[in-house]
Amino acid sequence: MSFKDFIPYIALAVSLTALYFVVRNYRRKSGTHIKGMFCISSSAYAEDKYVDSVTLENFKDRSVIIFKIFLRIGANYYIELDDFEHEPKILRPYESYANHYGPVDFYCVNMNRIKLNQLLGSRRVKKRLVLSTSHGKYVVKKWINRWDPIGDFFDNHLTASIIPMRPPEGAGYYGSDVKYLVRLLTEDGYKKTIPVYLSDYNYPRFEKFRLTEESLFSQENLEDFLTNQAINGNLKCINVEVIDADQLRKKTYGHDFGESFEAKHYSWFFYVFVGKLLTVWSNIRLYFINRKHQKSNKVLHQTRR
Repeated sequence: MSFKDFIPYIALAVSLTALYFVVRNYRRKSGTHIKGMFCISSSAYAEDKYVDSVTLENFKDRSVIIFKIFLRIGANYYIELDDFEHEPKILRPYESYANHYGPVDFYCVNMNRIKLNQLLGSRRVKKRLVLSTSHGKYVVKKWINRWDPIGDFFDNHLTASIIPMRPPEGAGYYGSDVKYLVRLLTEDGYKKTIPVYLSDYNYPRFEKFRLTEESLFSQENLEDFLTNQAINGNLKCINVEVIDADQLRKKTYGHDFGESFEAKHYSWFFYVFVGKLLTVWSNIRLYFINRKHQKSNKVLHQTRR
């Protein structure tokens, strides 16, 4: 066969390729395709459940004008989440929108209170985001496929989701081993922060004197020691403030931390296969522990009666 015999096939392939890209470009620019996700939460200070967050993502190469965002519960209940009537939200091509909401006092319909806890907490009741757009009503049917390692943890307990704990901006970076922070105020108004560690009793942290082991015993001891050094002229400042770094970390992060440990390396085989087996064993063990506690609580409840 000569080259001329292949020309019709080549022309057909080129035409089909061109048609594919034309259809693909048309589908990319026509219609509306928005994915979304939401989170329903509860608070110890609020009686009613509420929508904690909403995320929308535009998957089309065209903008969408949004006037309102609702959460539809079942077929007939609509909770208004956002109102953009006075300044419509323009969701540009491939752009995302996210918003967070606080707890509610109550829900109201026709000047009457309506309770939605049972519907919001039921898995049988379908819930969808509904948008009021310039093209009318749009129901968000597709969920954003968000991934988080916490989900993998329930399948394999060797999975660890690690969170970097950073100090607040302006507080400075001194590491997790710092015991005290000494803040000095000089006569010219200059503020200086000096980190102090438990091993500093043998280290020249200050120019004219060294810290003692007794001075590092407590926050009060260190503050008295440095104040005396300032009175004797060994420390040039007009004010000394000692901050307990452990208390500062607890205030910053909200809780104390346990013991430190070094991360171990696990091979892919160990993680996938051995980790799965350990997870199954852990789930079985937890099941029997919970069952034992339930029986104990049942017996205790009957005894109290």
